[in-house]
Amino acid sequence: MIDIIRGKKLPQKAAVEESFCRLYDYWHSVTPSNSLLPGRQHINPADITDLLGRIALVDVHSVGGEKQFQYRLWGSIMTEIIGKDCTGKFIHDLFKDKQLDIVQQAFEAVVEAKNPHFSEVTWGVEDRDYRRYKRLLLPLAADGKNVNMILGSIVEVDLVIEPSSLSRYVL
Repeated sequence: MIDIIRGKKLPQKAAVEESFCRLYDYWHSVTPSNSLLPGRQHINPADITDLLGRIALVDVHSVGGEKQFQYRLWGSIMTEIIGKDCTGKFIHDLFKDKQLDIVQQAFEAVVEAKNPHFSEVTWGVEDRDYRRYKRLLLPLAADGKNVNMILGSIVEVDLVIEPSSLSRYVL
């Protein structure tokens, strides 16, 4: 499920996460007043030091008419949650099959719609149990119009889900 966020309110499932609220409010606070998107140049890490461990920055590359996505930054808390540091890696080198499709589609949706996105995903990571994650993706545009970077964050839901109970839903 992907929710396109329009306006200034987060979906209820996202709004219960304090870190999402802080990041979303910060993103809004640095958005230029003339209806343009904020860019990386508007983000000051010193303003959100308490959130940095949960943040990813994703570069958007256009290669032969297709979008490719590369993690420029991958926060330390996200490394603990996922079990690996994704800094510098392209999503097609990290994910395969349906997992790659899910990540690619979410990132493409942010680029095309130029709006924030919220989603919940169930993910099996290497030798770990399947878990539910909440993901917030915020568009950044150096020119204010064309998304060239995505500011993202994830929160692991406390519930650990056994793979067998999800066999019909799992990637």
